Amino acid sequence: MVDSTDTVTERKSLHQMVESLCNIAKASLGRYYTNADNGLPFSATIGPDGEWKLSGVSLRYAAISQIGIARWLDYHSADRAYLPNLWQTIADNHHAITQIGDLALALWAGIESKASDSRLFADAMSAAWQDHADMCNAVELAWVLQACTLSLHRDKDLQSYIEPVMEEVKDRLLNLFRPQQSLFQRHNRAGFGQAISKRIACFADQVYPILALCTYGRFFEDNQCIEIARKAVERICLLQGPLGQWWWHYDTEEGKICEEYPVFSVHQDAMAPMAIMASDRLTGQNHSREIERGLRWLWGQNELDECLVLYDAGIIWRDIEKRELAKISRSVRALLCVANLKLLHTLAGRSFLGFCINHECRPYHLGWILYAWADYDSRPNLPYPEQCE
Repeated sequence: MVDSTDTVTERKSLHQMVESLCNIAKASLGRYYTNADNGLPFSATIGPDGEWKLSGVSLRYAAISQIGIARWLDYHSADRAYLPNLWQTIADNHHAITQIGDLALALWAGIESKASDSRLFADAMSAAWQDHADMCNAVELAWVLQACTLSLHRDKDLQSYIEPVMEEVKDRLLNLFRPQQSLFQRHNRAGFGQAISKRIACFADQVYPILALCTYGRFFEDNQCIEIARKAVERICLLQGPLGQWWWHYDTEEGKICEEYPVFSVHQDAMAPMAIMASDRLTGQNHSREIERGLRWLWGQNELDECLVLYDAGIIWRDIEKRELAKISRSVRALLCVANLKLLHTLAGRSFLGFCINHECRPYHLGWILYAWADYDSRPNLPYPEQCE
């Protein structure tokens, strides 16, 4: 295994941690997307020889990576020569993109890239909406709303494609918010078989709606959307773990955590910061302490006292998870939540054989890092580096 040059005992400032993450993302996205054998990889790990090993194929991850790259270049144009431009590859493969969420991500990537052929995906997403809307979870609804809002704001020629979708998707997303618990449930589909998946929502089901509602609220001066996003931020920060963990699954009926693990690195260093900072910018709140604690978890203030950031290797390990048989506690604890068997739920959460690191890194993680921190230097509501020593 390749060792990290960042040690657990070295206490970095917030600025230093962000700088390290962004440097890794910039350097490593090129390694992901310039490989002759696999141009659109799903995942990477490191072999015994210290070389990267790429596997799988993912257009979705390429779209997310391009979203981050394009936003980063808006603020750091000098890095253009070092970062891949994935837009043409995404556009060339448009026939392979059929899921509504992936169409929204591709459109979002096109808008961020200022691509003249973004309407290719605007048309496809609009056409697919009516047939797929009822099956969208909170994540997909948020992606569609984000893509629609940015499209209408930045390219008026897309209005005919976007307007019929945007208000409906916004209303659907707002209807998933549970005001008593200040959390988004996963979906609103009826039926006994949907009871668990409706109630037990993941961290992504919170983060992407927060971001999308902030974007919509900002561009259309919608205070309701901004306020709902703010309440969701307050709730996830209240439920943050003692070591700064952004836990994985929420019981949206009880407003509590259903399952803590895995704790994903992308939540710690990218998805939580991008959503929280989007809200804080609009509301004047400051959750920099929660963001900083989340980052320090990566640098060894975690369950294993191990640093997940391998700076020299250019990789960030995917998560810390439980050692358990077939990852069974995830399903069991969800069932116990829905059955309201609180004691058994607690006991099931303690039934595992310790923790381990998932030695894998996916390119979308690096894309979200660039997206989250692109305008970091211009954010007045984050502390100056010397305040974080």
